[in-house]
Formats: sequence, structure tokens, C-alpha cells
Amino acid sequence: DGSTVIDQPDLLPVPRDSEKRKWNAVHIAGYWIAMAFGTQYQIASTAVVAGLSPGAAIVLTRNQVFVGHFLISLGCAATGWIGATYGINFPVLARASFGFYGNSIPVLARAVSGVAWFGLSGQCLQVMLGAIFPSFKHFKNHLPASAHVTSSQLLCFFIFYIIQLPLLYVDITKLRHFFTFKFIIMPIFGITLFGWAVGRANGFGPLFSQKTTTHGSPIALVFLSSMSSAIAGETTMALNVCDFTRYAKSPRVVVWATIFSLSILLTLAAILGVVVTSAVQVIYGISTWNPLQVAELWDSRAAQFFAAFCWALSAIGANIAANSTAVGNDLAILFPRYVDVRRGQYICAILALATCPWIVQNSASSFTCVTPPFGYTIFLAPLCGIIHLSPFYIVQHKHFDLAALYHGESSRYWFTYGVNWRAILAFVLALVPSLPGFTAKINTGFDIPVGAKYIFALVWPVGVFVGGACYLLLSAFGT
Repeated sequence: DGSTVIDQPDLLPVPRDSEKRKWNAVHIAGYWIAMAFGTQYQIASTAVVAGLSPGAAIVLTRNQVFVGHFLISLGCAATGWIGATYGINFPVLARASFGFYGNSIPVLARAVSGVAWFGLSGQCLQVMLGAIFPSFKHFKNHLPASAHVTSSQLLCFFIFYIIQLPLLYVDITKLRHFFTFKFIIMPIFGITLFGWAVGRANGFGPLFSQKTTTHGSPIALVFLSSMSSAIAGETTMALNVCDFTRYAKSPRVVVWATIFSLSILLTLAAILGVVVTSAVQVIYGISTWNPLQVAELWDSRAAQFFAAFCWALSAIGANIAANSTAVGNDLAILFPRYVDVRRGQYICAILALATCPWIVQNSASSFTCVTPPFGYTIFLAPLCGIIHLSPFYIVQHKHFDLAALYHGESSRYWFTYGVNWRAILAFVLALVPSLPGFTAKINTGFDIPVGAKYIFALVWPVGVFVGGACYLLLSAFGT
């Protein structure tokens, strides 16, 4: 009748009785571990490098459980529940708040993040090759300094990039096997690494004898920035999760697996980062947040290879779950007649090359480079409050008109010419509080008041709360 606006099968809801609904608690937990194990390790270890004592950093991770991780786990669980209940993904869900055409704003915001950070972590492969072939560490460089990358780094980047490409062809429902493998291997690796750190450092005494030595920034600001960085890493995941939970066996499985994984497992990963980083300072007298640099300090080439292999698995899992799959879904709704999710993932891989990611890889402050930079959270956090929390749980009273999400002008979600101005205005208003800090993040020469620094240190909760609150207030003026 002309009112239907979609003809892309990948975007249709997955029925509750569909044979595709095979994801259980282990698969969901593996998904979260794949997404954030490496990220949480590095963020916590960075806090130690920044000057926080190991004890203070452990307190930081404890607060992440009760303040950071636990709160965002509730948000991710709420989002995952929507995906599991209605079988829809993020781009379709965004229609309920932004409208059929207005959803292009959150879709493009997420797609930009996915393209910019897809396919990295060639450094993991570089350590693996160096462990197998020690001579590879002396690979001759034929590139000028202006290239900002060496020949060996560029070679490892493209090899690692090619290794990931076949995985983009795997159907999303079958990725659960990969996440199950991650759920098994990463805890084993974490326990082994923890045992090495405590044993070589001669127990916990030497580890926790170090004092806080922050310089230049107040301890509270370092503390808040580290904690907010920890939960900012999950901002993208909060947007992505329904792309996967639409294949879950039940909403209840999603809720409890998500809360347990984010609150407990990933906090243990953060504690691991604190302990290992502190142990390296005690054992080698070196301060580094990079676990690959830690591996290169070991005498055992086998241990170096295994450690780099595990970190590579973490990076691949995050690349697929946080980046390529998200971009595939986003492009499928923007160009439904020409792009499906699988094709969209390969488009993501092609577009990512245009950003020269090998330069980002060797200049960024993360060995995985798989999560959006902390500053980009200013754009993603408001979307969590506007799309996932406010419209469904408050405005819509936990009910969506599923059929209306797939119809045009006859739909209740059509709003004004396919655009909901309330959601767009709420999104813009949510940027205002953190905008000075974001500007200073881009231009380090820009001086801002200390209060603005504290606000930006809490960019994720500020963005979610302001975005969601503004949307609720504006929605009170009617539809």
C-alpha cells in the first residue's frame, strides 16, 4: 500500500520461536568478555601509570562495580531486553524516538565510530611473529619517518586485517561459537597472568606498597576520568547489544548474563590490569599500561605468543561486535535495497582503510584501538538516554507497536515528515554541558575552568541523564 518502508530481511524482527534464537547465557557473557576484557584491563592499568596507587586503583574498580559497571550493566540489560523481546536491532529501535528519517543521526553517529576503529591491533600479530621468529624484531624499515609507521608495523596491520575478513562472512547467529570460545579462554588467561604477577612480585605486599604520585591533575579528577573512561568503553556496546540479543533464547537470559558479566567479570579484568601493571613496576622497574609490552619483557617466547594470541582474540571479538556488525546494520537501514548486514560489514572494512588506521594504531593510547576515543562519548552517551531508556521504559510504558516500526506515514513513529524534532533537540542540548571539555580534548591549548573538566570527566552519565531528561520533558508537549 506504499506505507511499508523496508524490504531488507536482515532488519525484520526475529520471532520468539525462530530457529535463529539460540544464544544462551554463555554466549551473552562471551560477547561482553570479547567486547571489553582488553579495554577494562588497559583503563585500570592506565590509572596506575597516571599515578594512582594500586590500592586506590583497586578502590576505583570497586566503585566501577557499584557506580560504573553496575549502572551501565542495568542500561545494557535494559537495551538487551528490548532486543530479545521484540527481535529488533538498533537502527529499527532508533525509529521509535528519532523517526523514520531522523534515525539517520544516531545511525551515522554509531557508523562513524565503527568505521574509524575497525580492523586494528596489528601490534598483537607483531608480538606473535616476533615470538616465533626472533629475527622479525629486526625487520628492516623502508618507510620514512613522515609515514608515522614502520615497514613491520604496516605489514602486521595488513596481515591482521586480512585475517579478520573471513569472519565478516560468518552469520551473526553463528558468532555465538566464537564468543563461547572467548568465554572459556580469556578467564584461563586472566588467572594465569594474575598468578604470574603475584608470584614474581613476591606477593601482594610489594605490589601495594606503592604510593599515589599524580602530577598536574587533582587525584579526584584522575579518579573520575578513569572511572568514566571505564564505562565510556561500554557506551558503544550499549548501542550495539540489541543487534545480538535479538537472537537470544529469552529476555531473562540477556538480563542476568549482562549484569553478571559487566559487574563481576569485567571488574575482575580491571583488577587484573592493576595487579599486572603494579607487578611490572616492582619486577622490571617499568611503568606501562600496554600488556603487549609486558609480554615482550618475558624470557619465554611461548608465553609471549600465547599472551599476544589472547589479546588478538579480544581485539577481533571487539572489532566484529562493536564495529563491523554495527556498521553493517546501520548501512542496511540507510540503503535497504542494496545492502544487507554481511555486505555492509565488508563496506565497513573498505571505508576503514580510507582513514589510514595503521597511523592511528601506532599513535593511539590503546593497543587494541577498538573502542571510540573517550571524547567521542559526548555524541554516543545522549543516544543511550534518548533511544534506549526514555522512550521505551517511560514514554512508551514498556511497549512498542512492532508493526508501526516498519510502516511510513501511517505509523505512530512517523512524527513530523519522518523526523522527531524533540529527540534531535534533546540530543543537541545533551552536548552542551560537556562541550567545553570536548573542545579542550581536541585543542589542548584551549583553557577551560576546572568545573568543566570535572563535567567532562563524567561525560557518559551526564550525556545519558541530560539527553534522557530533555527528551522526557519535550515529550510532555505531546506527540
